[in-house]
Amino acid sequence: MKNIVISTLGLLFFAACTPPEPDMKVIVSVKELKKGTLFLEKVQDSLLVIIDSAQVAREEAVTLTANLDHAELFYLVLNKNGGNDEDNRIPFFGDHGTIEINTLLDRFATDAVVKGSETHDLYNSYMRIVKRFNEEELDLIAQYLRFQKNNNPDSLALLEKQSAQLAKRKILFTVNFAVNNGQSVLAPYLALTELNNVQPSLLDTISKSMTLEVASTKYGSLLTEYVEELTKQ
Repeated sequence: MKNIVISTLGLLFFAACTPPEPDMKVIVSVKELKKGTLFLEKVQDSLLVIIDSAQVAREEAVTLTANLDHAELFYLVLNKNGGNDEDNRIPFFGDHGTIEINTLLDRFATDAVVKGSETHDLYNSYMRIVKRFNEEELDLIAQYLRFQKNNNPDSLALLEKQSAQLAKRKILFTVNFAVNNGQSVLAPYLALTELNNVQPSLLDTISKSMTLEVASTKYGSLLTEYVEELTKQ
């Protein structure tokens, strides 16, 4: 009996000393990277802070970890040890569980594939549509510059009207996307980052579409506070 008690106490002591598993593990593979440092970062109290880091050698996969209460935006940053710092930051929505990020050294952010985060998958679906709006906007700008050079006021006026309509369509798309996904932290995130200078009523609509769980998150609380400030003005 004495031995059983001692063994039980030993197991309890071991369990107490074992650190808890992190909420999120990020397994990163960077092809063609022989040497460098990966940093896991996020915005905390308006500052970008390093949450974890790891040295990379011989293209080996590394694991970065973080604790979090809910899905939120993280950044995977590559320091190439003196190399070109362009295209070295991958934004992604982290979440509970294991996330895999696979990419290439030369196109670190451009070719990154993120798996394991439903919020990031939803964000990608949003960005695919936004990319079309952005491409259409660039096309209108190119036409505007061409007609401006040719001094064609009627065409310039038409393009300005089309540009305003495009901007309105993009806003309405973002609002509808956020409202239809009120169960995701992406709803308040998009409201805070993509809908600057819109009617407060649109932001209020998004705020009211949030589930109680989302409203209690960092992004949800920030949106609620922001809407309340706007309605007081």
